[in-house]
Amino acid sequence: MPETVTQPTRSRALTRFRIVVTEQDIEKAQRNNSYKCVVSETIARTIPDATRIETDTQTIRFTRGGERLIFLTPYVVTGYVIAFDAGDPIHPFSFQLRDPMKAKRRHFTAAGHARHVAKVRAGRKVLADARRRGESIDAPEVKTAAREAAKAAYRAAKVAHPGQTQILGPGRRVTPRVFKRKARSFGYRLLRINQPTVTAG
Repeated sequence: MPETVTQPTRSRALTRFRIVVTEQDIEKAQRNNSYKCVVSETIARTIPDATRIETDTQTIRFTRGGERLIFLTPYVVTGYVIAFDAGDPIHPFSFQLRDPMKAKRRHFTAAGHARHVAKVRAGRKVLADARRRGESIDAPEVKTAAREAAKAAYRAAKVAHPGQTQILGPGRRVTPRVFKRKARSFGYRLLRINQPTVTAG
């Protein structure tokens, strides 16, 4: 397997990376998964201290050194991701990530944390009680009950813990996210109109 190294620039230390996708990365990756796709797996191998790695057609994001770095997805990688998720055969290739944006990070205040914990615990309690009774936690009435319990707990915690819920950490403007879950789902045919199959080498 070829050696892959991080290549910092003089002016932007540790923010330019050469990513080399190998056959092993392709075999290990999962389709339709922003966290486990071939590009994310390769980044995880190439940059061992990167965490929360996500790859989509718009951006590639990961956390490193306490900062959330956001790179615009290179054009060739966009085509590669679409082809990979569509099940097309793909081959090893390489690309560069450079000039990241740094995301503003939201942090809970003490009041916000207390409200969040109360909401989560109330919803989980309803689900746990339903499970003990032998009911399906996917049943609509159980989901509704859990949601209502969470809302009620949040309202009570809001009264008990007034004040600001979140604060923004340092960083630049956040690029809007397209995919809210790790499962990627988009129209392959629409994205591949007038685009050749990716066969980067």
